[in-house]
Amino acid sequence: MNASTPRPARADIQALRALAVLGVVLFHIWPRALPGGYVGVDVFFVISGYLITGQLARARERGTLRLGAFWAARARRLLPASLLVLLASIALVLLWTPAPLRGDDLRSIVGSALYVVNWQLAADGVDYLAHDAAPPIAQHYWSLSVEEQFYVLWPLLLLAVTAAAGARSSRRRLAIGAAVIAAAGFGASVWLTSTSYPLGYFSTVSRLWEFALGAIVALLPRLVLPRAAHLAAWLAALALVVATLRAYDDATPFPGPAALLPTAATAILIALGAGPLERVVAWRPLQWLGDRSYSIYLWHWPLVVIAPHALGRPPELPENLALLVATVVLAALTKRFVEDPVRFAPRARSFRSSSVLVLTAAAMAVVVAGAAVPMWRQAAVAAERSATAAESLRDPGQCRGAAALLDDGCAGVLDDPIAQADLIPAPAGLRDDIGDAFACYDFDPTAGGDLTTCAFGSDDPDALRIALHGDSHAAMLIPTLRETAADRGWHVDVFVGRGCVWQEPAPADCADHVEKLDGELASGAYDAVLVTAVNAAERDAEARAAAAARYADAWRHAQDAGTRVVAVADNPRVPAAAQDCVAAAGELTAGTCAVPRADAALADDPLRAAAAAMGAPLVDLSDAYCTDAVCPMMLGGVLVYRDLHHLTASFSTTLGHPLADRIAAALAETPPSPRSSS
Repeated sequence: MNASTPRPARADIQALRALAVLGVVLFHIWPRALPGGYVGVDVFFVISGYLITGQLARARERGTLRLGAFWAARARRLLPASLLVLLASIALVLLWTPAPLRGDDLRSIVGSALYVVNWQLAADGVDYLAHDAAPPIAQHYWSLSVEEQFYVLWPLLLLAVTAAAGARSSRRRLAIGAAVIAAAGFGASVWLTSTSYPLGYFSTVSRLWEFALGAIVALLPRLVLPRAAHLAAWLAALALVVATLRAYDDATPFPGPAALLPTAATAILIALGAGPLERVVAWRPLQWLGDRSYSIYLWHWPLVVIAPHALGRPPELPENLALLVATVVLAALTKRFVEDPVRFAPRARSFRSSSVLVLTAAAMAVVVAGAAVPMWRQAAVAAERSATAAESLRDPGQCRGAAALLDDGCAGVLDDPIAQADLIPAPAGLRDDIGDAFACYDFDPTAGGDLTTCAFGSDDPDALRIALHGDSHAAMLIPTLRETAADRGWHVDVFVGRGCVWQEPAPADCADHVEKLDGELASGAYDAVLVTAVNAAERDAEARAAAAARYADAWRHAQDAGTRVVAVADNPRVPAAAQDCVAAAGELTAGTCAVPRADAALADDPLRAAAAAMGAPLVDLSDAYCTDAVCPMMLGGVLVYRDLHHLTASFSTTLGHPLADRIAAALAETPPSPRSSS
């Protein structure tokens, strides 16, 4: 068999591919039925490591390993189908994806076409402003991106390891090198999974060891056992893979140590071969699925993601069965008319490697442009809409945002229908509507270092000095305070960051940060400290009471220094169903998609209890968010929430005068406390 002739596929490996892709697809369609189906991706990684390493090692031993030819062959095998599905995904997004989600979907397609979407998803996962976003239409390409990066990196490592080795010693060196990479990569995976879960899940660093396991099997002699022992070991390894598909779920820290069970079992299955069960694994339907597993994987997720948007509701059993059938049919057509002709047709195989790579780059550029152009146009429209609306947001007479509830003259606008095309911000720019709220936000207060801070407002030495402190919900008030601080003669210093709020005792990982905060906020340098923080819905009554006590104990330090603490009650949280309703609505009134006030848990905010315990003033803006019955998602043409609990900067801007008035009233009613003699 010459180097250009495809080696016949092993029946047992094709059966493993079928099992892996069925696990992934069933997990995505019926996650409760197969909660660990995501393990199928790891099975694929081990198989790829085995096959590719064997191919590269044989070519290296023959002296026929050419990087350009290898990469061109990988491009012919993988890219035609993957780019076709991405083009189809662009069409699905433009047809059915709601405007607020369209940008994320198109961005994921761009990242997938460039095979870097795994790093994009890892960055989004650690980005506090993006982590509530729905999974995009090309999210499943993260594993293909990892594989492509493996295909680029692995032959280079192989050449480096065998540079000075003879044919006899090259496999031994490669096996040792693969073992070192597997051990080091597994350690990195465990560490990343425990310290930065998105990086642990999506990064190539934390997955490379799984390919290395397959490589070790390819480089070691075939495992030979007596027939009975072979059968028992093979069945036990298969049972372990199947058990993880059923036993793991979304609460399992993964990959980390948990990934060792299915990947090691897969490596054992490959090392053994089916042996006595060869006829069983060669069952034609199983082989047919395994042969089309790549296209099945490509097609299933875009259909799963787009179905609720196309139907206007979550799919039920008949639609889910139709999704499964459509996936298999599209995969079969793709295999027949795209994969095989490009992979095996003599004319396609006669192309020079350089020509294949140039054509590949051109095809990738077409997909990138197809997604990037509408994404750019939507962003430009959203930015223009926000700029045009800026003045009306500041004018209460326009009945925008909070004014629709707070101004008596605006009561009639609550029932006025607003077309989605006229909303502020434009739905396509909803997730980006943050203004300058996070310009001086400390995204990792536990890392130590100096406090992150910024200032705005009046520079008059006699200006009222105010400190704003809290988490991202305090940051959301920055756009509105910036609008009014100078007019009111206030100087505002900002101390906002993720998670480490001012409390006593502070969590161990926040202790250093909170000590520095306390030194600033209780220094006596401020006339008032504004405090707000997210009202975590998952806290029970006992936890809320404990949080209130910790707030109060910290605020007492500032009060002893003569500084008034003003609590700003948190805004409502909204369910995902309400956001989905807004995205799908053609037009909205204040009642459209509104959340019942009773579900907003406004009274459960620990800040309210802490303020009552300390006799501190409470600024309550509930009437700016909610009527007596509901909390609207849209007020006066302005979308209230950018996600499930953060305000849009546009709505925050409309809170300017009401918030400033209530802060001023709270300070007027609460004279400064006598400063302690200390």
